[in-house]
Amino acid sequence: MTRPAPIITDHAMLRYLERVVGIDVAMHRREVELRVSQAVELGASALVSEGFRYTICDFRVTTVLPARPDLRRLPPFREVEDG
Repeated sequence: MTRPAPIITDHAMLRYLERVVGIDVAMHRREVELRVSQAVELGASALVSEGFRYTICDFRVTTVLPARPDLRRLPPFREVEDG
């Protein structure tokens, strides 16, 4: 019998990006907070900014999607060699 492939939780993936890849998650969180703060104050359920739709529910940003389905995301991640 073959073992199933491991399941990587969103929490584990976030910590990997933060601790292994070196992405400053706190800085990006602050950027999103600044971007949506006025919309949240006004009671909006969403905000479209720079081609992305930020969904807001109970003062929480619950997801971020391209504003148009035909818009592509950022280029795929490329591994960078140390040196």
